[in-house]
Amino acid sequence: MSFKKILFSVCILLSNTLYQQEIQPRLDLSAQQAWEYFGNKSTIKPQIIKVQGSQYYNEEFQLSDLKYFGRKMESIGYMRYDAYNDVIEMADTPDIERSEILLLKNNDVIATINEKEYVFLLYDEKDIKNKKGYMIRLYSGNNYSLYQKKVKIFKEAEKTKAGITESKPPRYASKTDFYIQKRDQKPELIKISKKSLINFFENQSEIKKFIKENKLKVREIESIISIIEFADKIDHLWYIHKFLYKFLLNI
Repeated sequence: MSFKKILFSVCILLSNTLYQQEIQPRLDLSAQQAWEYFGNKSTIKPQIIKVQGSQYYNEEFQLSDLKYFGRKMESIGYMRYDAYNDVIEMADTPDIERSEILLLKNNDVIATINEKEYVFLLYDEKDIKNKKGYMIRLYSGNNYSLYQKKVKIFKEAEKTKAGITESKPPRYASKTDFYIQKRDQKPELIKISKKSLINFFENQSEIKKFIKENKLKVREIESIISIIEFADKIDHLWYIHKFLYKFLLNI
């Protein structure tokens, strides 16, 4: 039986349980079995009109790793992230245009594509609460984690004032947001500005001093990571001091 037939059969049998995110860890799975176990049949229909741009930030399928329930499997197949539909496509070869197999959406199933970790999370947008979707994990610490949300938005064609011809064709527009997660709370959308970053943290004077002394530019991802890493360290020290203080009081 071919790989595609096996994978399709597994997807049909497991669709009701896996897609409901009620799976349990199967640590005895081989890479090939896990690849089939975490695949779902896509119901997304291809775009039938010609659209300017791409729904992908990278159209190539990349050799990828998969981590499930903390266990990592390296180079198990090829994946790419569809930023318009917010899904990860899976393939057994990089030489295809489109895959109908999607990675299971579960926060315990993490794909690493081109050295970027894609994590499925519950989060709040500006006007939408409890939304679920993929984010790229840029930093993970004891108290804070930083995520990047890259989206492709479909824009309808724009007509001229006369309404006869199109001034702009239908197109995909790019949008990138950043989220900070504090411990076990939901990731919070953060405006990338010096003021917003400083106000997010409790130790604002230390953060402000750190940015100034290191001449950080908050529009750069490396600078944002440095700020959150610093905030994470001073918060961790504060919790240690608090714990020791309570411990000494009880002696």
